Amino acid sequence: MEASAKRRTSIPPELRPTNRRQESFSDAVFAIVVTIMILEIRIPDALAFDSDGQALMGLAAVVATYALSFVVIAIFWSNHHYLVFTLLRADRATIWLNNNALFWITLIPIVAHFFGLHPTAPRAVAAYAFVVMTCTLSFGLLRGAKISRNQLHRSLHRRVFRRIWPAVIAYGAAIPLAFADVHIAWACLLVLPGLFFLPVTQSAPVENSGR
Repeated sequence: MEASAKRRTSIPPELRPTNRRQESFSDAVFAIVVTIMILEIRIPDALAFDSDGQALMGLAAVVATYALSFVVIAIFWSNHHYLVFTLLRADRATIWLNNNALFWITLIPIVAHFFGLHPTAPRAVAAYAFVVMTCTLSFGLLRGAKISRNQLHRSLHRRVFRRIWPAVIAYGAAIPLAFADVHIAWACLLVLPGLFFLPVTQSAPVENSGR
C-alpha cells in the first residue's frame, strides 16, 4: 500500500487522471449517441401527400424505440453523473471500466435502429436486449470499483445494486423469450426504465465519514 501510494504521489499532477476528465469525455459520448439516434429517424415520403397506414405504423415503431432508448440512455447518464464523483479516485482500472461501459452505450443506436425497423423480429428484439443488458452489467462493474469511504455513497451504491440485478435478469430473459413470444420480451425491456426512472435516494440521513 505504501509503495503504491508513493508511486501515485511521484506522478506529476498534470499526468494524473481525474474524475472530472472522465465525466467530460463520457458526457460527450452520451451526447453523440443521442444525436446519432435522432438522426436515424426518417419521415417516410409516403406520408407527405397521402395517408399510408403502413408507413405511419413503421414511423410510430421507430419513434417509440427512440423514446425507449432515450429514456434508457438518460438513466445511464444520470447514474454515471453521480457514480463518477463517488469513485475514490480515477486510475487506470476505473478509466478502462468506464471506457468499457461507454463502448456498449455506443452500440445502442445500432440495435435501436434495427429494433425500430423490425419491432416484431426476434433477432432485433434479442439484439437490443443483449446490448442494454451488457450496458447494465458494465455500469455494475464500474460501480463496483474503488468507491469512496463515505457511508452515504456506499449506502446508495448498495441500493442501486439491488435494482441492477433484476434488470439484468429481465433483459437476459428477453433474449430467449424474443424467439418464443416477442410480446413478453417487449415487457421485459420496460424493466430497466421502470426500476430506475425515479432516482435512488437516501431516505434517512447517514453520517458522512468523508472520503
